Amino acid sequence: MSITPATLSLTDDGTPYAPFYDDVYHSRAGAIAQARHVFLGGNNLPARWRGRERFVIVETGFGLGLNFLTTWTAWREQSDSTRCKRLHFVSVEKHPLFKDDLARLLAPYRETLPDDCVDELIQQWPILSEGTHRLAFDQGRIILTLILGDAETALSNLPARADAIYLDGFSPAKNPGIWSDNVCQALARLSGAETTLATWSVNGALRRRLIGHGFDLTLCPGFAQKREMLTGMFRERRPNPNPGRPVGHALIIGAGLAGTATAERLSARGWQCTILESNTLASGASGNQAGVIRPLPSIDDNILSRLTRTGFLATLGRLQQLEFAGHPVSWQACGVLHLARDAAQAEVMQRTVRALETPSELLQWVEPSAASALANLSLRDGGWWFPSGGWVNPSDYCRQLLAKSGALLLEQTHVERLQQTSTGWAAYAPDNRLITEADIVVLANAADAPRLGAAFSHALPIRAARGQTTVFDSPPGPAPRTVLCRQGYWTPSINGRSTCGASFIVDDTGPDLRPEEHAENLKTLAAMLQADAVRLPDASDQQLGGKVGWRPVVPDRLPLVGQLPAINHAALTSQSRAARARVDGLYVNNGFGARGILFASLCGEILACMISGEPMPLEKDLVRAIDPMRYAHKKPS
Repeated sequence: MSITPATLSLTDDGTPYAPFYDDVYHSRAGAIAQARHVFLGGNNLPARWRGRERFVIVETGFGLGLNFLTTWTAWREQSDSTRCKRLHFVSVEKHPLFKDDLARLLAPYRETLPDDCVDELIQQWPILSEGTHRLAFDQGRIILTLILGDAETALSNLPARADAIYLDGFSPAKNPGIWSDNVCQALARLSGAETTLATWSVNGALRRRLIGHGFDLTLCPGFAQKREMLTGMFRERRPNPNPGRPVGHALIIGAGLAGTATAERLSARGWQCTILESNTLASGASGNQAGVIRPLPSIDDNILSRLTRTGFLATLGRLQQLEFAGHPVSWQACGVLHLARDAAQAEVMQRTVRALETPSELLQWVEPSAASALANLSLRDGGWWFPSGGWVNPSDYCRQLLAKSGALLLEQTHVERLQQTSTGWAAYAPDNRLITEADIVVLANAADAPRLGAAFSHALPIRAARGQTTVFDSPPGPAPRTVLCRQGYWTPSINGRSTCGASFIVDDTGPDLRPEEHAENLKTLAAMLQADAVRLPDASDQQLGGKVGWRPVVPDRLPLVGQLPAINHAALTSQSRAARARVDGLYVNNGFGARGILFASLCGEILACMISGEPMPLEKDLVRAIDPMRYAHKKPS
């Protein structure tokens, strides 16, 4: 997970220079002109994206982002009728620049690049943690998927199909890894019919590798002092494994975080969305006063850790984008303290911070005294400090996602059954009345999803886990200055009220507030504090408030996101094509458990990309880890 940022340096003539590779970032004759000649011209752009629904460019070295900014500028220079509707730019960078360094290095290029493009890139520049970061610009029509890590491993784990490839990087003599056989092989896997390639390098070994992996190459006039450059086209007519569906009408069942996030992401791609909710907007667990935004690290950086880290960063990005779009959400980046349970866990937590070498703005270890100062309370233990974390009001998050989506919400609308039709899907009420029809259906209705999906798929092992929060006035009750977590959570005072919780009882459907669960929540707070540090409310206090919600949980505690596998009793344990069949037009975005805030935005984007046939905002192995196919061949109980 450790990323080594690039070091800021310039040559005598002002050209950006990388001491690590002893090479310049671009031709001294001019970066913008080089990008236009080699990468846009070499891939016959922008002509090739003309009139396309989407176009995907894959680049092997982001550097200063000048190829990206030049491509974005070229897209802007075209009219809506001639450019593609959505331009995806996927780029890998092993040594990214710090934000301040990026800003300084890009300053001279403001004369030839639009100021607002440069400003937006700098403003959205991510925390430099390993993995996939998705940034959206120009009202979501320009999508930068920035993968921080080694190209040799990152490209092989990228779920995408490239239309054009920018093969860029420091010279093969200085940085052979980015021109390696592994990279060429990965680029071939990302290629299909009419995928093109361009690079300034004409290195003989590189040419032999590309030819060996399926590219037909042509030597063309180079840029400035370079006599020649290389262009190519992938020769195999390989079908796209995920061509996507045409834009249409999506029916989403459930109006919590999963449902509204799905609607917002699909609507950004032109889908008309209708949400059916048996109760009201955010009436389930999404209706709590506050939820926590923070990842869950582990010393081995396991699947859950990588998912929560990506989800955490995606959530921060979506909150920022909603604010830019005029839909600000009630939230606060007050920081989150995750306190150690005991000395043994404290030692593991400290080793985890050392092993992961995460940026300090993402994760730190703090001793009890520092934790107490951050929280403004006397705490017993130290723990993990997430400076960028905080709390968000889930119901307001749902409201703003819904408003941004423009989706039609039908509350108090119970769906009794779903039925496939010749053109898509139909939803029926308990009295057998047709509610609506749509091209696709997304099950985002928490633990009720198995009832609707059972006739079509076994891959919905979702159960309800009751969770009760406790809310009390603060002041006079105490509240931390940051969010505190340890076997529960405790928020700062929000509009004069502090929230703590929550209980977690699987298969308990009782809706009433229970004094014993208030007592358990308050006991969790007391365990965080030095003895008698503050006076907590009494569990029998009639002024205590709270809410009961039900989290949808699955056995492995990972989300269920994707197209549902079809029932096939004869092939439950086989590896045949029939056993891997999917239900046409039926999707699930569910199973977030107690991490709905972390997963909603990320999983909504993942599902929208699956449906639209776009590059994923997540590595291939993580996409597989949350695919409902993992439960397809388990016999129903």
